[in-house]
Amino acid sequence: MANDITIIIPVYNRAGIVGPTLDAVAAQTWRPLNVILVDNASTDNTLQVLNQWKKSVERPDFKVEVIEERTPGASAARNAGLRRATTRWTMFFDSDDIMLPQHVEKAMTYAAAHPQAEVIGWDRAINTRDGKRIIRRFSHSAHNFNNVFHSIMSTLTYMARTSLFIKAGLWNEKISMGDDIELGQRILALDPVVNKATGPVTVEVQQSRLSISSENSFNINSFVAAYESVRQQLPPAQRHWVDLRYIVLATNEARDDNHSKAFVAEILKHTPRRRRWLWNIFYKYSLAGGRGVAFLYKPIRWI
Repeated sequence: MANDITIIIPVYNRAGIVGPTLDAVAAQTWRPLNVILVDNASTDNTLQVLNQWKKSVERPDFKVEVIEERTPGASAARNAGLRRATTRWTMFFDSDDIMLPQHVEKAMTYAAAHPQAEVIGWDRAINTRDGKRIIRRFSHSAHNFNNVFHSIMSTLTYMARTSLFIKAGLWNEKISMGDDIELGQRILALDPVVNKATGPVTVEVQQSRLSISSENSFNINSFVAAYESVRQQLPPAQRHWVDLRYIVLATNEARDDNHSKAFVAEILKHTPRRRRWLWNIFYKYSLAGGRGVAFLYKPIRWI
């Protein structure tokens, strides 16, 4: 298992806030460990910060590579790092979140115990701007459904064999929002062996005004490219799930936006009559502030 995992972190203009993330990586109990930091054309002194950190922490069993990727976008930066990865496993991480010290060890110990696994997921905690801590679970089953509705293939929720990322076609650099869900669906379409590492939550997502996971700039149009690609990766009988996902996104995240309402109306217009009534119920339920549409729909998801 020596030299068997690489952590790839894209970084853009994070000079003032990337420190805790980097220190959390350095604090990992698992060794040896490979880290690739990709400066994505930062306009501040991020590159200098990354290089200084590399000098301060690099050891024979903790290798750090800092590279530059001038093409804008996290997907391009992640691809640049992925092309440099030579280990069996690759784990992506964001530049403003935290992994607890035992995170990599938990994942790699599980990998050793389950040699057939190609994807290993885990639960994560979302620390919201209003002080709440929400646990997002990685599902043991129904992976397609749970990726569409619960984003189980988000960037911080799993590691995969490096060869699987490559076989899936890398990150789509034309997609800016939902790119992780889109790549995740392409990975799932390859029918890999997916397992879940159990144990305490070891990933803490920190939502803030500047965080990568911020939803402040939500726009339903920004997700269309990702979810239309997801639709094509799903079996035909599952493709209508994307329409319900659109409805939930539009009503829960942009309830007062007229464009989103028109977007939903267009979906309902083209939904087969046998399903339209149910979509209307879920739409009105979501508009009223109701949550858990996916939970309610899951038992009858083949309608």
